Amino acid sequence: DVFDCWFESGSMPFAQFHYMGDETTPEGKMFVKNFPADFIAEAVDQTRGWFYTMLILSVGLFDRAAFKSVITTGLILAEDGTKMSKKLKNYPDPMEMAGKYGADAIRFYMVNSPVVRGEELRFVPQGVDEVYKKITLRLDNVRSFYEMYATGTTIPRNIGERKNALDKWIVARWQETHAEVTHYLDTHELDRATRPIMPLLDDLSTWYLRRSRDRFKSADVADKDMAIETTGWILLQVSKLLAPFMPFLAEDLYLRLNVEEKKESVHLETWPAMGVSPHTILEEMETVRKIVEVALAVRAEAGVKVRQPLAELTYKVEAKRAPLGAEMLSIIKEEVNVKDAHLDEEILITAENNPKYRFISSSGVIASLDTEITPLLKEEGDVRDLIRMIQDLRKKAGLSPSDRISVALPTDSRSLYEKHKDEIARTVGATAYVLGEVLSITKS
Repeated sequence: DVFDCWFESGSMPFAQFHYMGDETTPEGKMFVKNFPADFIAEAVDQTRGWFYTMLILSVGLFDRAAFKSVITTGLILAEDGTKMSKKLKNYPDPMEMAGKYGADAIRFYMVNSPVVRGEELRFVPQGVDEVYKKITLRLDNVRSFYEMYATGTTIPRNIGERKNALDKWIVARWQETHAEVTHYLDTHELDRATRPIMPLLDDLSTWYLRRSRDRFKSADVADKDMAIETTGWILLQVSKLLAPFMPFLAEDLYLRLNVEEKKESVHLETWPAMGVSPHTILEEMETVRKIVEVALAVRAEAGVKVRQPLAELTYKVEAKRAPLGAEMLSIIKEEVNVKDAHLDEEILITAENNPKYRFISSSGVIASLDTEITPLLKEEGDVRDLIRMIQDLRKKAGLSPSDRISVALPTDSRSLYEKHKDEIARTVGATAYVLGEVLSITKS
């Protein structure tokens, strides 16, 4: 028999262990070990139900609260702001949502929302779809790319100093994100704890991995191994970072990784120790990305495609920071596809007085681009176009990076291929070419 439903619920802290007042019994020792709870969590309507009765019973019996902290969630409403109703069916089917996006995407969407601050949430399926695409699918793509090259690689628990600027930067981004997530978990601000995760994965996928792709295929074995090791280590840390919010996705990622001294589950791992992120590398890469963003906008305005090499980019950064080093300038040159990139404090005068230069000022950065295309630059652009078309054919054919191909070339591409045969063949994995009516490939 139940004396009262709320009395029963409020008795949970001691009743769950069958504690009868004797702290020397196994049940009593278990109770003492687990009392009070670090935190309890329920919806806001429990402030006058479970929260209240638990508080008065614990204070009455033990002269202390049964919990150290409370996380109170708000109410989840339909997309139009009305109360969810079985009669109205004004909500998406939970099982269909879980089947389409996974339970973790739904969980992250809600934890990332105002509902964890006791405020109302209008449940919008598109929000879950965004989490699924920007976290679940993006992380799966990074992992798949890593697995393609990491055969036999063991991810170390600790990695030493990185030499490559991109490796240094992504480790610093992880440390920065980890510090922010840890802080907000400690203060029980769960929505703020989740917010840095999506930008980190975006940086990992769209900047670090994209910029490092050639390193994974490089003949420089030391640099190749460093890129693979760094990526694996970051994936290991990401699995731990996601574990409180997306436990199934984190577990799946962790189990797929070949980790040194691997645990049975990611949920048996300890939370990573706090590190210090070197802000210099973060500031430098931020500057690099701003310069690239503005320079690409200049290209777009001038109608010059990115695959077409250009001679020169000059830039000026309004923020007072140290000049960029050679490695950072190399990243800019490759991203913008220019032969030279350098700082020019007189950039506005140069751009205004020379009609072949185009310039744009944005985000504290001024960039000027020489848009004159010489015959030699035009030829380089044609080579890049041919490489891109062959790579597209490889992708459509479902070939792996290790697969070799034979290329059939139309007559108008023959001279270009023969002149740049070594570069093209090395890039696309071609072992031979023949003449054909249209560009096509066959697996060797």
